[in-house]
Amino acid sequence: MKKVWIDTDPGIDDTFAMAMLFASPEVEVVGISTIFGNVTVEQTTKNARILLEAAGKTHIPVCRGASFPLGVPLGTSPFVHGNNGLGDMPLPEPSMPESNLRAPQAMVDMILANPHEITLMPIGPLTNIAMAYLLEPKISQLVKDVVIMGGAVYCPGNITPTGEANFFHDPHAAQIVISAGWNIFLAGLDVCAYGNVPQTLLDKVCSADTPLAPFIKGSVPFFQAFLTRFGLHDCVNFPDTLAAAYILEPKLFTLKKISLFVETEGSCLGQTIPVPYGRWFEDLNDDTPYKADHYIAPVNVMLKVETAGFLRLIEKLLT
Repeated sequence: MKKVWIDTDPGIDDTFAMAMLFASPEVEVVGISTIFGNVTVEQTTKNARILLEAAGKTHIPVCRGASFPLGVPLGTSPFVHGNNGLGDMPLPEPSMPESNLRAPQAMVDMILANPHEITLMPIGPLTNIAMAYLLEPKISQLVKDVVIMGGAVYCPGNITPTGEANFFHDPHAAQIVISAGWNIFLAGLDVCAYGNVPQTLLDKVCSADTPLAPFIKGSVPFFQAFLTRFGLHDCVNFPDTLAAAYILEPKLFTLKKISLFVETEGSCLGQTIPVPYGRWFEDLNDDTPYKADHYIAPVNVMLKVETAGFLRLIEKLLT
């Protein structure tokens, strides 16, 4: 059984990814932490509680995370996910309480209590993960894996020409997490290009008798309207589902270990930069110190997913 802690900003694609993990008999979701991103943390925390209640998972703790990024102004994406994060569909009021523990402490406690067993799956800005590491650095050696949805290594961004949204919304946190020394698997926009869900399958997911199908059905139209600007008319791209799919069936993915640097200054905030020689200046005989060298680290980057297998996985879990 894979023990997974989800750090999330639900979020339409977050809901889809959570539904996949909830449906798998091979995964035990041990905790949910919330973060700003698609909307404010107040709303993402509410959404997480709503989704857990609908899924019958009220035993899973929901731990509120950071309200703001580490070093840039707060930004959210209601133009992508709606003002309530779920496509402005009508939402019930949740009754389950949130945990008294804040997200960073809760993650630290869970990892220390289950050394080498917990996979972190952050699918929003990385502020909570960075704060947990700063609170207790040894968790980077005690966590099993960190499977991140974020970054754009060899492709354009989706919120700026260079920045993927999760990294853009807190580039300093992304830089800390990337360079912290844990085993990272990055589901960035590079692999998401291979994960489009065709309308025929989406219709089956929305009409299925599954706990979160009504929330997917109710929220997806708003998301689809946004995606038309990228030329997607008969399919939907759910980036967070690629992180969930990697946890469930890693053999579907083509990986490459790449040294990465995350930009925290200027107009290219959040840009994920591949560094071919693992150091900023490519003259290997030059010992000039560069600040960037302290934050460059090797990451397992997902470059491709076997599309047919990915779609079979979704169909098996959600229809």
